[in-house]
Amino acid sequence: MQCVRCLNDTASKVCDAPDGSGAWEVYFCEKCRYSWRSTEEDYIVDIAKRNPKFQLKEKDFEVV
Repeated sequence: MQCVRCLNDTASKVCDAPDGSGAWEVYFCEKCRYSWRSTEEDYIVDIAKRNPKFQLKEKDFEVV
């Protein structure tokens, strides 16, 4: 699954709503360590609507 923050295919679902309702899910990216819920607003999870200053780029992972 693609991470909404770093755009790598390193995200996966880590949990569901504990009451079994399916009301929400939580996702986590192994690369950038970002997590988000399925119920987040579009400006968080829709890459086209995200503020570009919050997007990570490959250079952000380079060790200097």
